[in-house]
Amino acid sequence: MARLKLLIAEDDVVIAQNLSLSLEEMGYEVCQTVSTGEELLLSVHQHTPDLVILDITLEGKLDGIDTAAMLAKSTRVPFIFMTAFSDKETIDRAKQTNPHAYLVKPFDARTLQSSIELAIHNAGTRQRQPEAHMITPSQAVATEIDETDNFLLHDTLFVKVRNRLEKVALEDIIWIEAQDIYCNIKTRTGLYLVSQSLKNLEQRLPPSQFMRVHRSYIVHLTAIEAIEDNNILIGGKQIPIGNTHKDALLKRLQIL
Repeated sequence: MARLKLLIAEDDVVIAQNLSLSLEEMGYEVCQTVSTGEELLLSVHQHTPDLVILDITLEGKLDGIDTAAMLAKSTRVPFIFMTAFSDKETIDRAKQTNPHAYLVKPFDARTLQSSIELAIHNAGTRQRQPEAHMITPSQAVATEIDETDNFLLHDTLFVKVRNRLEKVALEDIIWIEAQDIYCNIKTRTGLYLVSQSLKNLEQRLPPSQFMRVHRSYIVHLTAIEAIEDNNILIGGKQIPIGNTHKDALLKRLQIL
């Protein structure tokens, strides 16, 4: 029988290594350990784990609860929260994502294995009784923008970061890159991961400022620094120009 494949998200390197060793000793396969929610969301689609174990406190812009909420929207991969916090506010936030089990640090090997078995059992029960709110990755691509995640208002994009909405001016966005069913939005000062497809974002951005130049990229036209061969140069990054977009792009530029 194939071993269960687990993915760990923990920002403490020592804890992550010890947890990985413990799980391997129990007979599980640890496909990867990551320290941020952004890495976890990308790794899930690369490794297709049977279970995710994630700390509620993570590095990056997404905490464990935000990450789990995005994971639940696009996959059926079960997940276990682990945390040193057991206060009511944290528990209440975590409960909204319907975790398959919950571990409070510190925990021993027996508690860990029991939680994994419980999570796998709960996942099987939920799959036999599909929930109406669950969507597949392909459906997520076509899903309209979630009002609790991202808001577009005139010249401003609001992006959910942990438990608040951060305002991002459209003029500060320099490029957007598709990452499976998610997108990276690069601004002049930072990088945001949002649970929207590139197609959805393209439809909501003003075409006078933004243009799709590749199946995986949208660029802010005024941020283009140079075009070299079949690449756009923006902020030290080379963005490929798709063959189907090249003529339309050149028509938008004033070439002397």
